[in-house]
Amino acid sequence: MKTFIALLALAMPMIATAQSFIETFDSNSRGWTQAGDKDCSRSITDGKYILKTFKEGSGEYTALPSFMDPLKDFTMQATFVQRDGSINNGIGFYWSRNGKKYNDFVFTTNGYYKFGEFGKSEWVKTELVKPLNEENTLRLERREGTLSYYLNETLLGSNQLSNFGFEGGFINYTNMTLEIDNFQFAQENKIRLADNLPSGLVKENLGSAVNSSAFEVSPNISTDGRSLYFVRKKHEENTGGKEDASDIWVSDLANAQWSPARKIGEPVNTTGVDNLTAVSADNNTVYMIRSGKFVFYRRTVDGWTAMMDLGPSYTTESQYMESQLSADGKVLLATLQTPSNVSYQKDVDEKDLYVSVQDKDGSWSSFTNLGLTINTLGDETSPFLSPDGRTLYFATTGRPGYGGHDIYLSKRIGNGWTNWSEPLNLGPDINTPQFDAYYTVPASGDHAYMVSDKNSMGETDIVRMTLPQSVKPNPVVLIIGKTINAKTKQPVAAEILLDDLSTGKEVAEAMSNPRSGEFRIVLPSGANYGLHGAAKGFLSVNENLELASIKQYAEVEKNLLLIPIEVGVSLQLNNVFFEQGKPVLRAESYPELDRLVQILKDNQGIHIEVSGYTDNVGSAAALLKLSQDRVTSVINYLNSKEVGKHRLTGKGFGSASPIVRNDTEGHRKMNRRVEFKITKK
Repeated sequence: MKTFIALLALAMPMIATAQSFIETFDSNSRGWTQAGDKDCSRSITDGKYILKTFKEGSGEYTALPSFMDPLKDFTMQATFVQRDGSINNGIGFYWSRNGKKYNDFVFTTNGYYKFGEFGKSEWVKTELVKPLNEENTLRLERREGTLSYYLNETLLGSNQLSNFGFEGGFINYTNMTLEIDNFQFAQENKIRLADNLPSGLVKENLGSAVNSSAFEVSPNISTDGRSLYFVRKKHEENTGGKEDASDIWVSDLANAQWSPARKIGEPVNTTGVDNLTAVSADNNTVYMIRSGKFVFYRRTVDGWTAMMDLGPSYTTESQYMESQLSADGKVLLATLQTPSNVSYQKDVDEKDLYVSVQDKDGSWSSFTNLGLTINTLGDETSPFLSPDGRTLYFATTGRPGYGGHDIYLSKRIGNGWTNWSEPLNLGPDINTPQFDAYYTVPASGDHAYMVSDKNSMGETDIVRMTLPQSVKPNPVVLIIGKTINAKTKQPVAAEILLDDLSTGKEVAEAMSNPRSGEFRIVLPSGANYGLHGAAKGFLSVNENLELASIKQYAEVEKNLLLIPIEVGVSLQLNNVFFEQGKPVLRAESYPELDRLVQILKDNQGIHIEVSGYTDNVGSAAALLKLSQDRVTSVINYLNSKEVGKHRLTGKGFGSASPIVRNDTEGHRKMNRRVEFKITKK
């Protein structure tokens, strides 16, 4: 699969009006391509754009280095001089190209022209064409849907044509040396820019530890910003060798230096093409597309698991596809071409952005189009949903910009996936005429990583830049910790689960490293969460994370203790809450109690004793009764979930056995608690 994507920054007004210019090719300030290969060469020499093509009957496209909307009025004019080569094939303009479909207006130096959709228009004999080594001027004018076309200042006709895409520029059909000069282009296009973009954003090459003489593409920076996963194409050390193969590599950042990149190993890397969809927030799962399916590999003590099926299915008519899994692992974005596209045209390679969402049972929805605010008549590619779950960056050819695919930013509105803010262009420091693609950002939002071929060490390199505040995603909190056996203090491989306590919904999951027990998980700020680990044969000390008041990026260290299931083991239920001064369970308690229910159902021999405690505010008798009533509420809840009462006993102890002094409200809160102890196994 092929992936495009660019990115962000600049200081200028909210709206910039694009392109109206006369190009004399005295320099290359607009960024015309000068790339070539065995079949052609391109250069700017002596104030001319020189295109040389070497193969008879095979020509080249040279795209305009600026946005062109074929649905709006425009003017395009240039002079063409053919110096040598075959004189019986086309020279001129093409526009509204998408794949093999486009319109063109071309002439031959032996006296013919044609105008219209390529493959359907006919050659017309004319005396207006000037021969080899003389200037011929072509002019196109679109006014209210009608295209007028001129050869050497003579109007040849006016027609209405279909449109297929947004690419346009010069074209020739066969071998020749062609000089192009006095190019004129005019069209009113307003580029919607993000607010307060500073100018002078610098792209920093990551250097030889990461980049090579080959193609480095598809960077995925870890949530903590300390590991960079990426794909190397056509590199001699790839598992399948240099030709037509790619592997996933990784480099780690320590003391401001990147370590020499290393392959992540088999079976993730194969002898074929290995492209990366995402790396999980905990760094322990790699997601890919293989054989038309989304698949993943999980880290083990000594490598990786066998390939596993992620679940969502898809269909697409495009030969390319880009995808990304969100930081919480529950949202999958993909670029697809289906009849549900905003501007579906069969046999025209044009993709839209789609989303599939995982439900609480682990099932994935069918892919849904993100809608008209995001998708256009052009090609949408390379989605990146930031860890906040709200900020979407994507590339498109369907909006006014500075090159082919420009990067835009949009914010999700509400809880659905089809309501978005107006996409904003991220400015000419990022969106250049050169190849700028594959955007990724860590949880902090401090830097963005992308691919560029400008001043590269090889074919394409990975670069990074410091992001201005105006285009950073919303703040998130990165939870970093370990899952530890509370008895032996050794790491335990565990599943990490998070619940939004206000809704009772599971909002994220992760896996701890089976060797070190380390885990990372990203949470949007502004809510309170319950965090716990799950491992067979263990009870987890559940933790409460109060993040409602956090307004900027933060890192929180929180280790999870896992207690072996043994008779006599006690565990505090940190996320069980009651109404003030009452024995009534609050809804935020249900996720933790439901976890306890599952443990009891999975371990039918376990009997438990529930204990309740209060602070010391109030009479001893009232506090004792309140604690007993709260224990009864917990036991009744467990029993309502089909846990037999014969397995449940309980007692309230009032203000007895405080774990800290009752000298502050914070300490009193700690003493108001519910625990359970295993009495039989």
